[in-house]
Amino acid sequence: MSNEEFPHLPTFDPSDSQTYSAICHCGTVQYTVTLSPPLAKQKVVECNCSICSRNGYLLVYPLREQVDIKSGEEALKSYSFGIKRNRHLFCGRCGSSVFFDPRMPEFGESPDIFPVNVRMFKDVNLKELQIVHWDGLNKSRFVDSEHLQ
Repeated sequence: MSNEEFPHLPTFDPSDSQTYSAICHCGTVQYTVTLSPPLAKQKVVECNCSICSRNGYLLVYPLREQVDIKSGEEALKSYSFGIKRNRHLFCGRCGSSVFFDPRMPEFGESPDIFPVNVRMFKDVNLKELQIVHWDGLNKSRFVDSEHLQ
């Protein structure tokens, strides 16, 4: 994969950011996510691949350092499949799909992002989100959100 095809990593601008509280269904896994730009300005990815559609993911891609797990990290379980490029993290008590960890070993060091499921965010109206659809069922690699139709 050439660099032009690799997803653009997010940049963080503290003057254009907002922190969101998030929680799994049972309340065990609690965390905050600081997004730049704020969620209202983000493109939220809904992928049709088998794992994303079954888990109900609506994803944003913050830098790893912008995700702060407050409690329940020890309760997180993971699932990987196929070439095991990603670890899908879910609450071991209630099963809520919370994050995924993109390891992408074929590219060497993994990107410093930590995709989070917006469905876990508190007080967010999903109808107000800018959702873009990614055809992960037919495409094996992710591209940056500018290319999502």
